[in-house]
Amino acid sequence: MATIVEQTKRPKTYLLEVLHEYRKLENNITDIIEDTGYKSQFIAKRLRLPLSTFYLKRKTKSFTSAEVTKIVNLMTEDETEEDAALLALAKSRMEDDDDETMDGDDIINYLLK
Repeated sequence: MATIVEQTKRPKTYLLEVLHEYRKLENNITDIIEDTGYKSQFIAKRLRLPLSTFYLKRKTKSFTSAEVTKIVNLMTEDETEEDAALLALAKSRMEDDDDETMDGDDIINYLLK
C-alpha cells in the first residue's frame, strides 16, 4: 500500500489500487473462509443468514460488501462485542447455579435454554 504522501500525489491511482484489493478479497472470500477453519454455521449465524442462504452466497460469490466486512471482522477480531456480552450474560446466569465448570459449547447451550 502507498503512504499518505503518495496517496495525496496520486489519489486516482491509490483509489484504483484499493478497489482492486477489495475485488480480490471479494472474489477470494470463500477460500479465505475455508482457510480460517471457521464453521459455516458460525459465520451464517453471525451474519444472521439462514445456513442455506449462506451456502448459496458462498457458491455464487454473492456476499454484499457489508457481509464481506462482517466476515473479515469476524476473522480478525479476538473477541467480538457480542461474544463479550454473551460471556458476561453466561457468567451472571451461572452465579445462581452450581459451581460446575463449563466449556464454550456448554455456555452457548446454557444461553440458548
